[in-house]
Amino acid sequence: MKKALIMTLSLILAVFIGLSWVKPGEAVLLQAEEVLPEAQSFLKIASAPLTLKGISQGPHGEEEVKGYVVIAKGSSYGGPMVIATGIDPHGVIVGTAIIEHKDTPSYIRVIKKYDFLKQFEDRKITDPLSIKQDINAISGATYSSRGIAEAISIGSHEVARNQLGLDVEDEEAAWVFGVREGSVMALVILMLVGIALKSDRIRWLTIAGSLVLIGFQYNTPISLSNLASLLMGYLPSIQQNLVWYIFLMVIPILTFLIGKNLYCFWLCPFGALQELLAKVFVGKEVICCSRGVEEKAALVRYALVYIALLGAVIYQSPGVAGYEPFATLFGMQGNITEWLVLVVVLFSSLLMRRFWCRFFCPGMIVNRIILRLRHHLIDFKRKLGAKSNQGCSAQNSVDQ
Repeated sequence: MKKALIMTLSLILAVFIGLSWVKPGEAVLLQAEEVLPEAQSFLKIASAPLTLKGISQGPHGEEEVKGYVVIAKGSSYGGPMVIATGIDPHGVIVGTAIIEHKDTPSYIRVIKKYDFLKQFEDRKITDPLSIKQDINAISGATYSSRGIAEAISIGSHEVARNQLGLDVEDEEAAWVFGVREGSVMALVILMLVGIALKSDRIRWLTIAGSLVLIGFQYNTPISLSNLASLLMGYLPSIQQNLVWYIFLMVIPILTFLIGKNLYCFWLCPFGALQELLAKVFVGKEVICCSRGVEEKAALVRYALVYIALLGAVIYQSPGVAGYEPFATLFGMQGNITEWLVLVVVLFSSLLMRRFWCRFFCPGMIVNRIILRLRHHLIDFKRKLGAKSNQGCSAQNSVDQ
């Protein structure tokens, strides 16, 4: 109990430390120089969103306006996406840069690898700048792409109206319901049918579908960084992030009502991969330690979750908490260490069923908490009912 209290207090303290941390003005200035390099100095002219006027000296010492830098926020998968946009005096975007983000680092690496930001250069600030109109999202980082596009659109349109006097309307956030959202909902329905029928075949079909669709095709498995985002109040737009709400809201509620660990054993693509590898290449689980030793070793995941969440709240970045190896696999992005960890985990899964889930997965902890709450609630209702029945029996005996 004392340990839990100390951990809770330290997390609360970390939140205050993180909230008190502000990105230095020098860093913003460096980004301004990057996206509008022709300007020699910058003058703040607006606060919401932060807008700077880029100035240079002309050949006769006169002041020349080289353009504007606007810093605006968009809503991404992990939280706010802060983007600096450089705009020339004619209303053309000349440069963009990511100032701050809350997403898993592997998604941002994909964004940078494919030069996603280059798509915005040389576009007029009155043009549509949202995904699926003039801008193509990067596969494997769709939500990050969408957050960047939203931030650039918001900032550019503010400059168009306030600094250049142009007539431009903000783009409405439309509901996004495509193959990704439909696939996830279909897998959830298939899972519920499998549970109702107690069908092992349907379960294997569901987890195979999750591996292909949630994992490799759309790269949207749930990570600890998503939970950190939820706990820190970074809620993405439901119109454009329906899958996020299905996994973070709907599935936990269903887990509580049904009393089964639904995501880990039915929808998690990395759990599915571990099971499928073991079934194909081994067929029979190899036991390497006793159950008692396994339970003690599994305590490691509690320490990992605590450290990861502590880092996330201190730096106010949910992406810091995402230490799971599947981001490397499904995003096909990672350094040598990350790929090495992934190989070790997958090889170990051939020896022990769901090796990562047993010893390191934060999802197991979250679902265990949900199921324990359900158990305690049922137990409380049972005891309350027993006391009520005892009271009724006592009253009847008195009446008699």
